[in-house]
Amino acid sequence: MRRRAKSQSTRLNPSRGNRNTRAQSIRHSNEACRAAEEGESAAKYLFKLSHDVIISLDRIGNILCINQRGVELSGYSESELRGANVFELLLVPEDRRLAREMLVALLEGKARQYQVRWRTKTGAIVHFDGVSVPRMSNTGKFLSTLCTLRDVTERKSAEEKLRKSEEKYRDLIEISPDAIYVVDANGICVLGNRAGAELAGVPQDQLVRTPIAETYLPEERHLFRERLEKLKTGRTIRFERKFLRKNGEIVPVEVSVSGIRGGYFQAILRDISQRKRAEALLAGEKRLLEMIATGVPLKQILNALCLIIEEQRPETLASVLLLNADGVHLDVAAGPNLPKEWTRQMELMPIGPCAGSCGTAAYRGSAVIVSRSIAPQH
Repeated sequence: MRRRAKSQSTRLNPSRGNRNTRAQSIRHSNEACRAAEEGESAAKYLFKLSHDVIISLDRIGNILCINQRGVELSGYSESELRGANVFELLLVPEDRRLAREMLVALLEGKARQYQVRWRTKTGAIVHFDGVSVPRMSNTGKFLSTLCTLRDVTERKSAEEKLRKSEEKYRDLIEISPDAIYVVDANGICVLGNRAGAELAGVPQDQLVRTPIAETYLPEERHLFRERLEKLKTGRTIRFERKFLRKNGEIVPVEVSVSGIRGGYFQAILRDISQRKRAEALLAGEKRLLEMIATGVPLKQILNALCLIIEEQRPETLASVLLLNADGVHLDVAAGPNLPKEWTRQMELMPIGPCAGSCGTAAYRGSAVIVSRSIAPQH
């Protein structure tokens, strides 16, 4: 009896295992079905409550279905939208050609990213960033296209305001008589006005990408880096410096530099050449009066006068000639920068009606003004 019972028990075990396997299979199948149902429900939930517009179109752009977000933004009812052509009802005329070209690509099975605008029922314009993906059959036949559109109207509005603000800023700096440069954190010019180009001595379009350090004298370029570091603390700094033009000319300028948004700096430079000349002239006059008052010899006073004149008029050589006691020749009383050979020739030449400007003036006893002189030939 024990052996028979054991044999029966052994025969029952395989049957119990098969039942367990079938139960597990049924359980997995039910779970898969539930997962599929949940997945479909999730897709419907996403379609219904998405903050982006989700719209399905046929091969000519007719609306097959559209979610609630699309209905809200369009201003139309769902019944008005379903079956309507998206190009005619919603797209602004300027975007229709590009959208139709994109639809051709979708018919060929190619996904596309794009920007598009809708005109709503109330006439408002809505800007979108869009992605369209074609839905194809197993045989490669086009079925529909699914479009996801994100409302970027606020961003576009902000960009437009910024663009207008930049245009206004450009207009303002263009009419400024002062040179204005916008410089990045590395000291490279990214924007300059007409006055800035004139000061630098280059065409305006060549200002961009120019290192501002190149407008410093070589021995002063370390100051540029020091000032750039100070600006990074957020302060506005003002100073005077010598501006090196493209042709090598040096112009004294007054500078005001401050930080602006985006990590850039705005530099306003004013040519103070006239002011510096006026200051130098006033200082020169004061120095001459002190020399006269303290009994400095006449030749030194006259040489100082010549130097003051040359400082006021670059590329000019000044001299003072006095009539010799013989009444025929001139003595060069002052001319610190005149060539010695010229001085000697002037003192040997007798005065007369055609003896140059100085000799003629001494002969006539009146001023002679020469508007243009001919450079000597060597």
